[in-house]
Amino acid sequence: MPYIVRDDSGKIIRASARSIHGAELVPHSHPDVVEFLKSRGQDPGHIEESLAELRRTDNEMARAVEDIIMVLLKKNILKMTDMPKPVQDRMALRVKLRMLIQDVYDQASGSKSQ
Repeated sequence: MPYIVRDDSGKIIRASARSIHGAELVPHSHPDVVEFLKSRGQDPGHIEESLAELRRTDNEMARAVEDIIMVLLKKNILKMTDMPKPVQDRMALRVKLRMLIQDVYDQASGSKSQ
């Protein structure tokens, strides 16, 4: 969501994806934001396309972060206790679920977990 600054008449004079002190936070699709971008020769569609791609890749990114955390844990660069308790719990659950999935495949294939 962009941060916007309006003039005294309520017209947007500045917009940013980064925080602006005293700015108003509005949706990217807000009609005033769309009008502001178009009036300055920018295509609001590029933002919508980028947002859609970010949403589409959220799960992939979450898995990548999880994999990085696991590597850091295995190399003893990070300890499970370094993370907040809710993160520890989430990681432990995810490890348990991944092990369960692997066990199901191993059993169906007649092999043991490795």
